[in-house]
Amino acid sequence: KKAAVVSPGKTISFSEFNSRVDLLLDSLISRGLKKSDKIAVLSRNNAEVIEIMFACAKGGFIYVPINFRLSPPELKFVINDAAVQLLFVSRDFLSSIDIVRKELSCSAIFDLDSEYESFLQSGEGREHEVDVNPSDIFAIFYTSGTTSGPKGVVLTQENFMSAALNHLIAYQLAPDDVCCHVMPFYHTMEASMVICQFYVGGTNYIPDQFTGDGFWQDVKDYGITNITLVYTMLTDMLDAFEGGNYQKGSLRTLSAGGQSVPVDIIRRTHRVLGSNMLFQVYGLTEASPLLTYLPRSEMILEGEASRRLGSIGKEMFTCHVRVVNDQDEDIEPGQFGEIIAQGPNIMQGYWHRPKETEEALRGGWLRTGDVATVDSDGYIYIVDRKKDLIISDGQNISPREVEEVMYQH
Repeated sequence: KKAAVVSPGKTISFSEFNSRVDLLLDSLISRGLKKSDKIAVLSRNNAEVIEIMFACAKGGFIYVPINFRLSPPELKFVINDAAVQLLFVSRDFLSSIDIVRKELSCSAIFDLDSEYESFLQSGEGREHEVDVNPSDIFAIFYTSGTTSGPKGVVLTQENFMSAALNHLIAYQLAPDDVCCHVMPFYHTMEASMVICQFYVGGTNYIPDQFTGDGFWQDVKDYGITNITLVYTMLTDMLDAFEGGNYQKGSLRTLSAGGQSVPVDIIRRTHRVLGSNMLFQVYGLTEASPLLTYLPRSEMILEGEASRRLGSIGKEMFTCHVRVVNDQDEDIEPGQFGEIIAQGPNIMQGYWHRPKETEEALRGGWLRTGDVATVDSDGYIYIVDRKKDLIISDGQNISPREVEEVMYQH
């Protein structure tokens, strides 16, 4: 049987996964939960989190993944703000929940390690016909961003399927793919990649933890074909590869996101692993998350085209992306402007924050808050957050440009 989810010592086939999701869904409905009720999970990556996410999607519940790095007061805020009806929490974070338990609006709290399996098995696995529509809310992903406290980003079923299509096409995914998940599932990037693997019939691999050496061993043992990571993890991988006796094996796709990758690291990746593996992506939670990408075929090291190594590329397939000035006019090459986006992957708004929603979606466009410039070919280059620009003698100075120079030394 084809494996849907794999972790060290555990394999769940697609048929087993579907049966377990049906059991969980039946258990939730039997406890009185109904469509649009909020079900939250506070845990590191594991198969159970994926089962909860799919049960929510199938039953029309609203999935609320919670950042396990939040402080107890922040956890309280998220749980109460979302009006969570039921919370699954892993043992690692029970102590944080206990600190604020009496202040939570949610009283149905289950230990993911000791109570989840019995909770799931209490269901009869009946197929429930729930009327779930593309416009229904699929999830609320809380993000702190760089401004105020946690904001709940409201994403629909359509938002996430549109995002999955962006991933699927950009990554050129196929049924033989094995995706290694090292970013937390409370990120839209990783959650979307999970759904992509089910979409094409690939396999989701969940390591216990990420290390450079451990990753290359997993490539050998589990046939990993693709991974999305931040550039600090990429550096660890490269260090391990050059310091150990490893082979690239099945690995064919490295996607770097979350922050701009220094050009020196891109060049090093090409030198160590070859030129047809790494590409860059850009996005944010409010876009489910991808907006642009620079394909591996366009990450050219030499000549005039090498300037694109510092670019986030062009718009993804299901959205439209522009860089505009304060009058919403497209900027000319070399000018600074804000990245704005429109499309079926864009959020519905912020949960219970109408003012922030109106501001973020002004004129029907998502205002990312990211400042960028463009070249004559339309490639986009991140400059910085709009609020982070340094102004000296009337000139805009990007902290990222400063960081690039510092990295070289």
